[in-house]
Amino acid sequence: MPEIQGLTAFHKETKALPLSSRFQSDADFENLSRWIDSRLAGNDEGVLEWHVVLADDDASNRLVLGSLLESSGIAVTTAENGRMALDIIGAKPVDLFLLDINMPEMDGLQTARAIRALPDANADLPLIAITSDVSPKRLAEMRDAGFDVCMEKPVRRDTLFRVILGTLSRRVAV
Repeated sequence: MPEIQGLTAFHKETKALPLSSRFQSDADFENLSRWIDSRLAGNDEGVLEWHVVLADDDASNRLVLGSLLESSGIAVTTAENGRMALDIIGAKPVDLFLLDINMPEMDGLQTARAIRALPDANADLPLIAITSDVSPKRLAEMRDAGFDVCMEKPVRRDTLFRVILGTLSRRVAV
């Protein structure tokens, strides 16, 4: 892989590239704990449910990634394209989006731009790109579209959770 500006030891270890300052390669667990406490405070059952929207046009990718997340207690709603993923906003609470970049009808870049253009708090939802194309041009497009981090396929379980924690740890203001 050619040397890319901003390539870090984190990328070499995990195959994930931070695209915004909102992502932390080492999760801020104090901040994450405050976010979890704030979520539990509004929940009478005392059960924390994270809701992830996973958009990928490949059914096997949705199955594998969805199973990894669900086996860890994360609620997953899957979508075959970006348009379907956008329809989920407002229908249920969403904590994070995992978006494939190459999808029919509405790709990950268009979806990210549409989320960032929302007039409410949903515009600030964490966005994680999942792709095998980590060329400098594609990374710049993802950064410009508003993604927080890019995960290179194939995605490993430990990396997936490390990236999710690093992304969610920025949810509560320090």
